[in-house]
Amino acid sequence: MSVSLRGNLEDFGIGEIFQLIGQQRKTGILEFSAKREQIRIRFDRGAVVSAAPVGPRPESALGDMLVRCGYLPRPEVDQLLNDCEASAQSLSRLAVSTGRLSEAAIEELESLLTRETIFDVLRWSSGSFDFMAQDVEHDREFESLLGAEQILMDGLRMVDEWQGLAEFVPSQDLVFARRGSFDSYRQAARGEAGTAIECARRLFQMIDGRLPVRRVVDLSRLGTFDATQIIAELRRQELIEVVDPGRTRRVRTPRVSASAGFGSLRKWLPALLPLALLLAVAMRANREDPADSLPAFLIDSAPLAAVQEAYAARRVRSGIESYRFVAGRWPRRLGELEDSGLLVGRELASTRGRPYYYFEQRDGGVLLLAPER
Repeated sequence: MSVSLRGNLEDFGIGEIFQLIGQQRKTGILEFSAKREQIRIRFDRGAVVSAAPVGPRPESALGDMLVRCGYLPRPEVDQLLNDCEASAQSLSRLAVSTGRLSEAAIEELESLLTRETIFDVLRWSSGSFDFMAQDVEHDREFESLLGAEQILMDGLRMVDEWQGLAEFVPSQDLVFARRGSFDSYRQAARGEAGTAIECARRLFQMIDGRLPVRRVVDLSRLGTFDATQIIAELRRQELIEVVDPGRTRRVRTPRVSASAGFGSLRKWLPALLPLALLLAVAMRANREDPADSLPAFLIDSAPLAAVQEAYAARRVRSGIESYRFVAGRWPRRLGELEDSGLLVGRELASTRGRPYYYFEQRDGGVLLLAPER
């Protein structure tokens, strides 16, 4: 016989609900609803299996996290979601089987989504809840799951400390720029684990005067509380400063001297050759008898723009790989590609003239994103 529990958060707090499920080792699905938001948490014998917002499609929340954290672009995620519906496979299994993500990356992402969702719902002050006892299928080892009471204790601690962070990070829309050296943070954080300091260093690199706090938090993959806590500490130590919203940064376009003519021509020759061939075809078409030509039609410029954008990004990625091959390390900033002569300033921006975002990831790789994403 299934057991259900329903009520309002004004009468029965979230903490009490978690304690009840944890102490009685319940298995089932708990849903919270408030206005247009709905969150679903799955339990197995009192331990949390997963938590995610309920979206328009079965795994929309996981797909959104893939985009927000910089794993995959939105069009690719939408295609994966379509494939999931057609093949009756989960998004995580499909992403791994197609080679888009590793199992470790998916596990990290699902864990992050669960932590973010619970941290969000613990800050709710109103709404309704509905728990239904039922079987919950999952592939995770039970020993790897965290108990509801442990998650509740950690979550309530973060909610309590969250108010103190607002003094230094009052809005997730703020944009910060670096103004000091990370060595100062490292010295102040003596005694902390090396992993924590490395995470802070990578987050510090992402603060470039263009990315808002929310974007930095997502790309750091540390979670809203942990990442915001680091940003607050960086500001407290005056290692970062708020950027004036009216201030913009543009990519510097260097002047090319006449003495570099042949070298520049040789560099651009591979890109100019296809354009020359297209020009020759167009000139030949103009000489043909109009009566024998095909009816005129408009060419959509969107595919051409997409190809140009992809080519520009591929050119920067190739420059990054070349730098690593020559210098034996990843560049610390994209400007090093210009300093070493691999690329010029205008090539460090998208075709729309906006500079790329670039930084190392925690797994040792690099991430290159255009501002539009």
